[in-house]
Amino acid sequence: MGESKQTTPQSLISGIHHVGLSVSDLTASLKFFSDALGYAQAGEVPSYPAVFVSNGKSFITLWQTEKDANAFDRKKNVGLHHLSLQVPSEDALGAVFATVKKHPGVVVEFEPEALG
Repeated sequence: MGESKQTTPQSLISGIHHVGLSVSDLTASLKFFSDALGYAQAGEVPSYPAVFVSNGKSFITLWQTEKDANAFDRKKNVGLHHLSLQVPSEDALGAVFATVKKHPGVVVEFEPEALG
């Protein structure tokens, strides 16, 4: 009986270029990414309206929703559940978390934890 060899398809994808997030307050979201996470504004499209932020390694698009948009409920909606940001060390994780949880309007559902 011959052995079956499974091959893993080669992906043409080399990484994620950017993630787009719909936000209810573009100004407050830009302030959060700038002040709490150290991202810089990398561009904008006022007519869209959208703002692009980057830390030099990752790129995020923030889109303004309509004023009556529903908040995302992870148990009731299909869509982006979370965005996980990489840090260089556990100490850096603690420092980022301390800054983020103090930022106005931030509600932390789960504290950071190491992934296996």
